[in-house]
Amino acid sequence: MFRIALCDDSKTFLEYEKHLIQRHLNKKSIVCQCDDYLSGEELLAQGESMKKYDLIILDYAMDGITGFDTANKIYEVYPHARIAFATNYYDFTREGYKYNAVRYLVKKTGTFESDLEECLEFILKTEPKKKILLELSDSTAEIDIDDILYIESSKHYIEYFIKDQETRHYVRRCILDDAQEELPEYFGRVHQRYIVNLKNATVLSRHVLTIRIKDGETREIPVARNRYEKVKGKFYLIKGGMIV
Repeated sequence: MFRIALCDDSKTFLEYEKHLIQRHLNKKSIVCQCDDYLSGEELLAQGESMKKYDLIILDYAMDGITGFDTANKIYEVYPHARIAFATNYYDFTREGYKYNAVRYLVKKTGTFESDLEECLEFILKTEPKKKILLELSDSTAEIDIDDILYIESSKHYIEYFIKDQETRHYVRRCILDDAQEELPEYFGRVHQRYIVNLKNATVLSRHVLTIRIKDGETREIPVARNRYEKVKGKFYLIKGGMIV
């Protein structure tokens, strides 16, 4: 899922901006979540949770804390944040370059929509290796999403099994439905108790999915009968076959 934070003190503009983003990404079959905030203070109150955003678009001139000041505080928490500024003014970009923004979007021009789409395309093409922030019972852990092999549910807890970390698993109080929302489309819910990174899958049968744990070692994950067809569709798109 592609996650974007929109911060502007105009609710009307936030709705317009969100509409443009969702329309563009829907055309590309990209699942997107846009969270909107009416002030820099409201966005900054999210703290470490801001790390989940692939892109943050800030209004330059908001009531209260400005977009530039908000950006500075975001970088303190999230140094690798990718931030774009939206503004009604044409002459703010000279100062804006000090804030390492990926794009500057002028609201009043007839090119705002195309400039916004170009910004989205730039982010999609340069998207770094995705990470996920797990809030554990006594700490937080940041891990690469692609290193997740599979997730197993047990009652009210789920356990993440991570590539090359055989002796350390991450246990979290959460349900699989919520965990699924945080993951890209190539993760499949194969069973009531399991979500699997299908990039690591090797063979799919009607009852079992085989995944590669490491060189020369595999593990079999059960596939529920009522989930097989959906899993098969995802598996086929990723692997191009290999179904038995």
